[in-house]
Amino acid sequence: MSINSNSLNYTDLNSMNQLKLGANANSPENIRKVAEQFESLFVNMMVKSMRDANAVFAEGNPLNTAQTRHYQDMYDNQLSIHLAESKGLGMTDTLMRQLSPNSTTAATGTDTTGNNAKAVGGVDQSALLARRRLAISSHYSEWAERHAQQTAGQSTQNSKVSDSGSVAENWQPLRALQAASRNAQSSTTEQVMNAESAGRTRFANAGEFVETMLPMAEKAAARLGVDPHYLVAQAALETGWGKSVIKESDGSSSHNLFGIKSHGGWQGDSANVMTTEYRNGVEGKERAAFRSYDSWEQSFEDYVSFLETNGRYQQALSSTANPDSFFRELQQAGYATDPQYASKVSQIARKLISETDTRLADNTATADAVGRT
Repeated sequence: MSINSNSLNYTDLNSMNQLKLGANANSPENIRKVAEQFESLFVNMMVKSMRDANAVFAEGNPLNTAQTRHYQDMYDNQLSIHLAESKGLGMTDTLMRQLSPNSTTAATGTDTTGNNAKAVGGVDQSALLARRRLAISSHYSEWAERHAQQTAGQSTQNSKVSDSGSVAENWQPLRALQAASRNAQSSTTEQVMNAESAGRTRFANAGEFVETMLPMAEKAAARLGVDPHYLVAQAALETGWGKSVIKESDGSSSHNLFGIKSHGGWQGDSANVMTTEYRNGVEGKERAAFRSYDSWEQSFEDYVSFLETNGRYQQALSSTANPDSFFRELQQAGYATDPQYASKVSQIARKLISETDTRLADNTATADAVGRT
């Protein structure tokens, strides 16, 4: 793959910083570079989503080591920049029309004399938008460099131990945009939608399950200090995306999302069912009693209380800053008997985070385009 000598390197933070400085900060050349960086960010998320989707096929492959994943990650990051600068998906040209201060498109509008009208309230917003795009790209480049360093430092560890836990820990820009987008919605409308969603007991697909559980997971995750996507992933693993929730004797839902059994002084209702357990690594069926709740929200609340009041999970609770470590500690403390429990939760969570980031990037780009028409 040939790369133009003027092409940016994804670890070249100095070049990114120079785009924000000097008299040429808002020049057409710099605006195009910012637009290309934003498109490369979008392309990179697409590539990572495809890599994650195919990760299951790499299990057991002797070439699937920490070193190969490290260099593949470096290649993907640079490839994304190269594709955005050479071919692209058309996003760069669209952003150029939106960000250029002298654009005569509907983004700014043209008055009857042929002079460019201002975008919003008589104020040209293009420079502000350019700085915002550049900030996102700069944060991503900084994260990529840290991630490469961390991955290189872990190259001697067992290849089955995930080295991507820092993604959820360090990748914050889109998380912040996601929170800002939710806060911008009408609180009344949001409460009504959340109430209707929380009342679901059947889920047509995984998307409905995530939509229902994520608001409640965010509240529980705030108490624990862990990424809410990991709690949704755990609930998805325990219940088969809501299709295999434990039922009571009358057929009603137990709303038990986390497979907590009726021990430890539980005084509420219980549901007695057959369950799969692993004893000495051997899978088998056993009958056990599980806690039953009146709602999904009660299940989240009891999950947090269960961990906080159980001494054997204190080590796990001290590792919530890295959700992958948190679930490995939970497994080692005996939360689940499945030897692959932690890795399964992490794999589902990373897929959810990738899908959320991609969807948010699409929505943000669409909202910006609509706002300038």
